Amino acid sequence: MITRKNFLKVSSLGLASVLIPNFLFSKSLLYPFVDDVTTLLKQARRYRRQGRFAKAKTIYQQILSIDNSELRAYNGIRKILLKEKHKELEVIQLYQQALSNVPNNFRLKRSLYGEYLRASIGNQKLFRQLNLTSGRPLSFVKQKFDDLLLEHPNNKNIQNQVAKIDQYIAMNVDTMYAHKNKALKQFRKNNKKAHKNRFATLTSVETTQKLADLNALPVNPDRQQHIREMSQVNIKALRADKDYTAALTATEDYLTGVNSSDAYFIKQFRDLSKQLNQYDKLINFETQNHAAKNTFWSAIALFDAYQRKAEKMNQQPTANMDTLLQFIKSNYNNPMQRFEAATRKIKLSLLKNELNVVRELLIEQCKEKMLVSDSHSIDRINILIAKYWKKSGESDYKKILSICSLPNDYLQSTDELISNASLMNMNRAKNKAVHIDQLQYRISKL
Repeated sequence: MITRKNFLKVSSLGLASVLIPNFLFSKSLLYPFVDDVTTLLKQARRYRRQGRFAKAKTIYQQILSIDNSELRAYNGIRKILLKEKHKELEVIQLYQQALSNVPNNFRLKRSLYGEYLRASIGNQKLFRQLNLTSGRPLSFVKQKFDDLLLEHPNNKNIQNQVAKIDQYIAMNVDTMYAHKNKALKQFRKNNKKAHKNRFATLTSVETTQKLADLNALPVNPDRQQHIREMSQVNIKALRADKDYTAALTATEDYLTGVNSSDAYFIKQFRDLSKQLNQYDKLINFETQNHAAKNTFWSAIALFDAYQRKAEKMNQQPTANMDTLLQFIKSNYNNPMQRFEAATRKIKLSLLKNELNVVRELLIEQCKEKMLVSDSHSIDRINILIAKYWKKSGESDYKKILSICSLPNDYLQSTDELISNASLMNMNRAKNKAVHIDQLQYRISKL
């Protein structure tokens, strides 16, 4: 039944369709009438995020029929348009049409002038197409914002925008090719650095509180990136304060409560677990990880957790390590993975005190690395040789450092392992002193 109230509502929608440009909307049929703008905005946003743009546009049209000055509806349409390429002109036309319907609306003016600013510094062809001025683009835009500032002299956002435009004018952003504009490059670099370090002065107490405040808010997918960033900042602050236990707890909270597969937090968890000798936690984590992935590298990670615990706690290796080693040896696909499998075999044999097996495996690896210059892989063998000598009762197990630095002096050694180790180190890259420093540090910790 058509009542007078419903008739007036339908009539108002017809009037709105005349005021709003047709290219914004793909359908004229509106949803059942709801006069709660907030509810409609939430519904339109949900459709937009789902990629159902036609339905979202229809609801935004319904919103504008209720209030043709509702900026959030125009902004929603803007986001839909910019999902496609080369729609910037239509966005500007959208705001121009909106401002022609509501001429004195401050927020619509600000949005339109913001689009002018983006075009003037990033799309000169589009700005010329608008035919707004024959003079300098940024001067035209600055005049528009100056007029806004006269109307609202205490508005901090407009003040900041005017200051930014003054900087752009000084850097000739609108008259100089961006890739050759050194001042603009430095400006952006400084801004990026300032943004990256915006939490640098916060203490661990402050970052913990800010993270708690974020987590206390209602669940929202858009907030996940902020939670992740603040979690990173919090862990860094805790580690800087040497509160490693709290940092490990914060890492666990993120992995269990937010994202269990985030690479950054997985690395933090592994590093902190090793640092605090929390090997049972590490083994539990790597067990779950390997059960889920069942890959060569997940097996390597779990094997290393068992190996590190056995080595640090002076325990016998578990049967799980033999099973994992068989899986590793059966699943390598390239020379790098083959090397990883070989070093794990040496580590397991060292734990089992099979020193004769270790010696033969080390000689074999030295021969394979003789023509290699990669200092990283060579030094891993050097460290295993030092561990073997120490476990064998050699008092001078640190002589591997001399072999590494002066391999020619040991070429004639009657000890097969020493002579092969010297041949392996002959081609070792020596262009970075930090590598020999790291080797010295690692061996000093044996």
